[in-house]
Amino acid sequence: MKFAGRLRFFATMVLAAAAIAVAAGAALGVERFPPPDFDTHKLPAMVQPLPPGDVRDYVHVGLLAAGLIIATWLVLVRRSRRGVAILSVASLAYFGFYIGGCICPIGSIQNVAAGLADSSYVLPWTVIAVFALPVVFALLVGRVFCSSVCPLGAIQDLVLLRQVRVPTWLQYPLGLLPYVYLGAGILFATLGGQFIICEYDPFVSFFRQGGRPGIIYFGAGLLLLGMFVGRPYCRFLCPYGALLGLCSRVARWRVSVTPDECVNCRLCESACPYGSIRPSTEEGEPA
Repeated sequence: MKFAGRLRFFATMVLAAAAIAVAAGAALGVERFPPPDFDTHKLPAMVQPLPPGDVRDYVHVGLLAAGLIIATWLVLVRRSRRGVAILSVASLAYFGFYIGGCICPIGSIQNVAAGLADSSYVLPWTVIAVFALPVVFALLVGRVFCSSVCPLGAIQDLVLLRQVRVPTWLQYPLGLLPYVYLGAGILFATLGGQFIICEYDPFVSFFRQGGRPGIIYFGAGLLLLGMFVGRPYCRFLCPYGALLGLCSRVARWRVSVTPDECVNCRLCESACPYGSIRPSTEEGEPA
């Protein structure tokens, strides 16, 4: 990518982030809503909804935007696996353990759905920005949020020891579950105000170091499976990943196998722990 092209590329990223921040800022000054009472576990004080305009709101959204821009640069320009790994650990530390996994883009689906269905439901500007930023980037450059900014993906990457390929006949049907979960999450949020995506989040208990035993066991089981199957939650359950996947299909820039350099050896297909690289459609033409 030439210098002028890179300059236009990052200018687009910065403008997109700024546009979301400005649009979200219109919601400043509204009242915050209390967190849903999922169980008897009390949220740490630092993850409770903050007063409108609190400086931590700006820090949270600003770091999310910065993470997405850095991830875009690492993935599309530098193509640095080491850089992506470092950013993943940093994202896990901040978005996961430091703020307790809340507010996260995955759960914000329900807030936005409830706000659209009920005009009396007040959406904080933070929730709007956290939901919209990864979506905008997915529309432009693909799922860079999933690559190294999402703490749920990062915690699964850390435990992967030895890859076991999921058979194609099983992988494709399981890949439909995130869309079912996405629909159910929106339906429950709009009709009954129940946030099932947050309620059954498998890793938030680890981030907050406490929670219902059943959810802790569920998360532990996924991490155990994740030692051999790359990102099982992301691939076969995550509703936000399903939404970003739909958005990324129209992305202007995204990661792809370079046709000029590909010799159709198909080694990348067997090396990818997530089953993301499809077999070649024709001899010499990577999918």
